[in-house]
Amino acid sequence: MYRLTISILILAFISISCSGPKTVARSEVVNVTGYDFSEYTAQGFLITPEQYLEEYQSIGLITVTQWPAVRKMERRIPDSDSQSGYRTVEEFYPESINVEKAIDEIYKVAKDMGADAITRFDVTPTSRMNGTLNVQGVEISGFAIDRK
Repeated sequence: MYRLTISILILAFISISCSGPKTVARSEVVNVTGYDFSEYTAQGFLITPEQYLEEYQSIGLITVTQWPAVRKMERRIPDSDSQSGYRTVEEFYPESINVEKAIDEIYKVAKDMGADAITRFDVTPTSRMNGTLNVQGVEISGFAIDRK
């Protein structure tokens, strides 16, 4: 009986410790993603995901990739093996991405090349590893043209 009780306790502990994150009730969430090009349109510059069907001169393909800064934070955590009772650990976290900043960058590059439009505009999430941290970035691409 004693062995059976220990076996059941061990199995219960394993199943509890191996379970995933706790599910909790959440309110409804609506995420809206969009980009406002009105600032560029007011300056006579066109940004569109579509092809330009009128006459134009090809300027070039542009890709801008933005990666957030990765910051280091040190914090003290309890440690019974330390004389002070605490030890310092380093944690790294990426800052937020500002997609509008990357859009402004592709606009500036296109303007410097002599374009007055970016067609086939596309925003694509991307990621790369920074040590063991997976950092999320954004890649913006388009075809710079000079409309006639």
